[in-house]
Amino acid sequence: MHHLTKTILQASLVSLTLLFATSVALAGIPLPEHPRPDFQRDSWMNLNVDWAFQFDKENTGIKDGWQQDASTFPLTITVPFPWGSKLSGVQDEADIGWYARSIVVPSDWDKQRVFLVVGASDWQTTAWLDGNKVGEHQGGYTPFSIDLTKHVQFGKEQQLVIRVDDTPHKFKLEGKQGYGRAAGIWQTVYLEKRPVVALNNVHFTPDIDNDQVLVTATLNQPAAKDLSFLLQFRPDDRKETTIRKNIAAGQAEVSFDVSLNDVKLWSLDDPYLYQVEAVVEGEGFADRVSTYFGMRKISVGN
Repeated sequence: MHHLTKTILQASLVSLTLLFATSVALAGIPLPEHPRPDFQRDSWMNLNVDWAFQFDKENTGIKDGWQQDASTFPLTITVPFPWGSKLSGVQDEADIGWYARSIVVPSDWDKQRVFLVVGASDWQTTAWLDGNKVGEHQGGYTPFSIDLTKHVQFGKEQQLVIRVDDTPHKFKLEGKQGYGRAAGIWQTVYLEKRPVVALNNVHFTPDIDNDQVLVTATLNQPAAKDLSFLLQFRPDDRKETTIRKNIAAGQAEVSFDVSLNDVKLWSLDDPYLYQVEAVVEGEGFADRVSTYFGMRKISVGN
């Protein structure tokens, strides 16, 4: 066998082996991929799996202390599928449901903030960690995050309990598409590590006529000291791959134009996306987010 052919075959076998091992490892996790490829940090932990579950038909769970001890929850529900759906494994029996599972936040996440991120949960969601209330959210269609840091014991097993109340109210937005009720958690749940000063969002506004894109990055809080913001392109997309801007102390946003050479437009036939890394960094920390944008212009005319 030719040496090059043999090398290619060996590399292919290694790739197939790794792919099989990865598939096996993820087989027990529904929707294992990161739910936000437009805003993805490297340090995250998918919590989609079977959770202990119990309905709260009489709304007595808080009074009875279920947030303190969920060991008697009799059912098992597969997250992130709403109760009542076939994939959840639980029939729809009430408007309030309680979820529980153990988590271990990695030891090397210490000195960082730890967030519970929920892609969507319908409708009022409240969370406890080891019986300590950590936050709540109202709404059924948008992602939200809850800061767990104050109560995290890094490297130790802890109990995470989530209560979701989907009781009907006149002021609640309800779907009209006829897909039935989607109660409880219905989008991916995960843990995420972030530094104290972190990126809240990175927004791209295409300017096709001038072959450029307006970039606006927002922090979670004003900078205590001058910080650097970096935008890193792939070599195929831009000759100058790294753009560095300053975020002055007291500021929480930076905005600037980026010129693009040989602009690749997004279209249905060729949905090209510019893959970039956005980084905010200061003394002793950096927050890196993978994101992307497409260049497309939409107009209205006669």
